[in-house]
Order: sequence, then C-alpha cells, then structure tokens
Amino acid sequence: MTNTLTLPGKHIVKGNVVAANYHHELHRNVEKVKHNGKTKYRTTAANLPQQDLDLDFLQAASETYQISPDPKDYIMVSLPIVTSDVPNRNMQGFMGQELAYFDAAYGCMVYQTFLRKPTHIDHYENTIPHKAKGVHVDASMVYVPKYDLWKINVLTMWDRTKDEKLVKEILDKKRTGYSMGASCAAFLCSICGRVDEMDHNSCEHMRPKGTLWGKENTLSYQVISAPVFFETSSVESPADPTAQSDDVFV
Repeated sequence: MTNTLTLPGKHIVKGNVVAANYHHELHRNVEKVKHNGKTKYRTTAANLPQQDLDLDFLQAASETYQISPDPKDYIMVSLPIVTSDVPNRNMQGFMGQELAYFDAAYGCMVYQTFLRKPTHIDHYENTIPHKAKGVHVDASMVYVPKYDLWKINVLTMWDRTKDEKLVKEILDKKRTGYSMGASCAAFLCSICGRVDEMDHNSCEHMRPKGTLWGKENTLSYQVISAPVFFETSSVESPADPTAQSDDVFV
C-alpha cells in the first residue's frame, strides 16, 4: 500500500527512482563544535570535505516526526533525487527554471522545499509525520556539464533507533534506491502547453503521453507546474538502471 499526500487543488507527482551518490555513518564521524556561541555539528569522512550542518531544528523536528534528537543516532545519505528538463519514467518532468524559482508561499526556492521534510520507506504512510524514518538536512541544485542539465541533490539522515533494519539494509547496500514525493498545481503538455485534464478533454499529445510528435520526433510528457516536495523514500528496486552508485564514504 502506498499513501500519498493530498492537497486541495493539487496533483501528486511520483518521482523516478534514483540511487545514492554516497553515504556515510554520521555517528562515527560527527563532532560538536562551537560557532558564534552556538553548538554545531561537523561531519567528516575519509573522502568527503569537512562540512558544518545546521541541525538546530532536529530537537523540535524529533517531536513531530518521532525520531531521535541526537545526530549520533543517524546515518547520512546524499543522493541525486530530481533531474531537471528530462522526463522521468512516468513521463513527468520538472523544469529547471521552475525548480530555481523563489516561491513566496514557502519563502524559499522550489528545490529547497525538500528541507526538513521527512524521509520514509517505499512511500508507505508518507502522509503521517510520526511514521518518518528520518529527515532532510540539505538540498542543492547541481549543474551537470556533460548533459547540460541541473539536478537536485538532497542530504538525508536516517534514524537507526527508529528503524534499525532499514538502516542496516542501506549500509549493506541492499537498499540503494530512492524516490521523491511531490505535489503540484497542474500537469502541462510538453508539446502545446495545454493543461492535461487526464481524461477525454486532454490534448492529443497526452493520449497517450510518452509518444513522439512531428518531424523532429519530439517526446510528449507532462510538465510539472508549481511543484512542492514533501518527502523522499528508500525503495528496494531502482527502476532507472542508470541511476545507481556503490560509492560509500566512511
């Protein structure tokens, strides 16, 4: 059973599965540091640059998500979760200009709506905050010169005290796939820009989507309008064979 977040007037986007770039065990490499009178946590790994994380929110988030308030109870997974301007396996695509748009309703860039949102397993019960398995602690837009596109990378933490089995499977590389959850205002046709009503009123390009049109064989897919990201799930079987990595940093 897969639950999805339902918002008034919103559609649900099911992301394609991606694999982690790297992960490392935070509880082995974390140290407390003082900065401007505040306690910060600094993570280190053999092949990973030192970085400071703002985890001040974790104490409050732990009450809502019912996860540990102690960073030492977590492992950390960094992963490329969204590719811009390329449709995923569900023939749905996020545009880079929209992902980098500052949304006044949320007070941040659209890609940053991942921040402090929960992580789950297999999208199961992802509408229930206290079923969270962890939390997002960072999100960034990264340019990929080879393909001339942008990706959203997220940094996620997974609580070993909440789900020891899940964390062990991530560390043992039995679970290397991840899938995002998002809501959006509408789906637009990538060919003509018309709103896809997903019924008999849809334009010809959407019946069905994923078809080629014109002399240039342009692919038809749904363009996501006004997306908001609300979770990332660990999944067992990545559907995208090109989005896998076994790079582990400890």
